[in-house]
Amino acid sequence: MLKLWRQGFFGKGILSRSEPTWEKRTITRLNLDNSNNGKDLAMEDITKKRREERKFFKLERARFQELELKKRQGIITDEEVEEMNKLEIQLTELRKIQVRFDKQENGEVKEIHIRDEDEDIITENGELLPLEFLQLQEVETFFLKFALQRIDIVNVDSLLDLFYKCCSHHSFSPIPTSNNQFIIEYIAYHYFRTNGWCVRSGIKFGTDFLLYKRGPPFTHAEFCVLVMTKDSKYDWFQIAAKARVIGSVKKAFVLCYIEYPTQEEFDQILQKQNEEDIDHGLLLKELLSKYKISEVIYKRWNPSRTRD
Repeated sequence: MLKLWRQGFFGKGILSRSEPTWEKRTITRLNLDNSNNGKDLAMEDITKKRREERKFFKLERARFQELELKKRQGIITDEEVEEMNKLEIQLTELRKIQVRFDKQENGEVKEIHIRDEDEDIITENGELLPLEFLQLQEVETFFLKFALQRIDIVNVDSLLDLFYKCCSHHSFSPIPTSNNQFIIEYIAYHYFRTNGWCVRSGIKFGTDFLLYKRGPPFTHAEFCVLVMTKDSKYDWFQIAAKARVIGSVKKAFVLCYIEYPTQEEFDQILQKQNEEDIDHGLLLKELLSKYKISEVIYKRWNPSRTRD
């Protein structure tokens, strides 16, 4: 599970925001590992700590501004002047401070509250049950099996069976068509992955994919990708709405157009599966090579920013 995440950022932990950190967070919360010393915190805990520090900083800054206003008005007392000087020093330190999570120096053991539901996830030996697993998208699963050959899938006899199963989730017919939504999305996913991008789901911003240069832990996504074909029913109102949302989060909007082959050509290639000693990987490679892809970067025209 962690290997798939760390070597390509595939999938999502079902009990975490993205990286599967539930086990680490729960062990820290329940103090099940004494060797940790409270220093190895998960990203969610770091984010929580930063928010608390930011909230404290804003409260102190508001108090400082209040005293500063009193000073200008000439109604400040000596005690408030002293408080103001201390706040100024404290705010300077808070601006420089980095998030630190050191264990208490006095060595006191913090009392751990075990909830009723926590007792169900701890074994008799005091170990945590591994409840979290990595959830993959269909395109990620097929990419790991077809392109990288890095996973084994139970209840699937062959690569072609996996292809049919993924296609069946987007169609009522057991026989896939050339414009099957899974194939269209996979073409775009495979294209961006093989070009060095880290591709994640873009459902948060109403698109199909997000493109990262390195990965979610390092930088924010640079592009939001909407996969389209000639059959896509998007009007300009919908495109403009998506562009407005994407622009508000400082990302570029990419329209990815997929041209698919005719159904006759598609069926002709799939019929080769009945031949003896046919390699399913080569068959699918030939099939997917019939698709063409093109990209268009969409930018919303803003009159106030484009004046001559």
